[in-house]
Amino acid sequence: MLEGGIFFDLTIIFLVVTMLAFIAKLLKQPLIPVYIISGIILVPVLNLIQDQTFVSSLSQFGIVFLLFIAGLELDFDRLRHVSFVASIGGTILVLVLFLIGFAIANIFSVTSISAVYLGLLFSFSSTMVVVKVLSDRKELDSLHGKIALGFLVIQDVFAIFAFIVLTSYGQSSLFEFFLIILKVFVILISMYLFSKYLLPSIFSFAAKSQELLFVVSIAVCLAFALIFGLVSPHALGIGAFLAGLALANLPYNVEIISRVGPLKDFFSLLFFIALGMSLPLDSVMSSFYLSITFIFLIIFLRPLITFIVVRFFNYMPRVSFLTALTQSQVSEFALILAFFGLSANHISEDLFSSIIVIAIVSLSLTSYLFQHQSGIYNTLKKYLGWILKSNNNYDLEYLPDKINKKFILLLGYDRLGYGILQTLQKRNEIVIVVDFNPEIIKKLMEEGIHCVYGDISDLELLNNLNLKQCKLVISTIPEKTSNLLVLQQIKEINKKALCYLTSETINEAYELYEEGADYVIIPRMIGGKHISNMIETNGFNYKKILQNKIEHLNELSERKKHASRHD
Repeated sequence: MLEGGIFFDLTIIFLVVTMLAFIAKLLKQPLIPVYIISGIILVPVLNLIQDQTFVSSLSQFGIVFLLFIAGLELDFDRLRHVSFVASIGGTILVLVLFLIGFAIANIFSVTSISAVYLGLLFSFSSTMVVVKVLSDRKELDSLHGKIALGFLVIQDVFAIFAFIVLTSYGQSSLFEFFLIILKVFVILISMYLFSKYLLPSIFSFAAKSQELLFVVSIAVCLAFALIFGLVSPHALGIGAFLAGLALANLPYNVEIISRVGPLKDFFSLLFFIALGMSLPLDSVMSSFYLSITFIFLIIFLRPLITFIVVRFFNYMPRVSFLTALTQSQVSEFALILAFFGLSANHISEDLFSSIIVIAIVSLSLTSYLFQHQSGIYNTLKKYLGWILKSNNNYDLEYLPDKINKKFILLLGYDRLGYGILQTLQKRNEIVIVVDFNPEIIKKLMEEGIHCVYGDISDLELLNNLNLKQCKLVISTIPEKTSNLLVLQQIKEINKKALCYLTSETINEAYELYEEGADYVIIPRMIGGKHISNMIETNGFNYKKILQNKIEHLNELSERKKHASRHD
């Protein structure tokens, strides 16, 4: 049974969080800052929690499970189309950010090892938070989501390497240094061999029962965490993350995520509350200028550098901008390193307090940046258009010499766009596809399909397509701001053109209709209609059902050759 004090603490925590969460929802505010503010109110301000050790232990479990779930979401198959920019660009990004962070830290006259910690703090973004926010916004499979996840994988590899080096730093003898390196190497090799040769067989059996699948997944998470904990008790999260990566590339990763996923919200709540509780109010001002400087660098400079790196690889300004926004917070690995650095006397308590402050502020602001990303982009584009201007000169287009015949403009190829294009081609329609994924455009060019690489919010791009000859625009991109922009531009130039737009919600669909859309596609409703039509047409005629099944399998086989999101 729970002791009275622990039960009281949990009750107080959830009551305070619930009240603040209700207020936040009424004001349409994100919840991550609410969790952090709740923690600040509960301990540093009012000191209401009796057993802070218990809550701290729960938060440690929270980090373990959140990193495990974050690892589960990093399916390498999902990232293979952005592997070049992720590996080369991600490595360049980490090295440049580390050098900048290290150099700026030295301005504040900290020790060399402390400057290394601050350099690492500036180098890594939060896998846990980015995966959660992208997942909540259903953007994990978007192009910017894939690039961001690719960068995070590279950052996490560097973070693990940094932890190994820092763990062995200051050893009294060269033998002890190599002993630690050997221990980590043996653990990593053992984990790899276990994941490659034993896990598939274990999960093949466990997948027959959903309950067993859940239990085995949790057991693997805790076992990997415990094994890596042999290196350092602060490395539990690293082990859990590696467990997630190991399971992410099994055939059962979707089922595992669906079973483990509900734990994500609970443990993320505890993690952010515990982070707020750890804020040392009495020493917040001790390194005030250092904290403010690094908060500014993380919120503004790091996204700017990320934007430049992604643009260097010829991605559209909007994709580069959205990817850059994902890099605007402190990584949980940086916090793990900070806790280790404090225990190993690598950093002072004042510097540790500054790192906590930087983490709290950057993690809180991240939610707002994501929530208002379209507004921020449009504002920057308005005032800094020369930076966000699309220089579409990468030979990623295949267009008719003269667009003087009636054509259909298809905005977005993946998912809905693929099926629509097939139908339009059967009708011998002239179709021009616009997509901001260069890999998709390259495939379409190889197949001889008229296409252009670009962002649908780029008015210059739309104007170059001779919209007066456009008889139908189909946007498969469920983004209200971009769709409204397209709608306005089309109707100004060609009032006779039909506009079919896409929305994820009914309320947004109403807004698009009010602005003049001729039809709004809501994917989840179309799926229900399709099944209803199948039942009405086929009934229980098994011959027709089998025929539909064979046709669907053939279609899936074709889509697998072309799709870049759900291969």
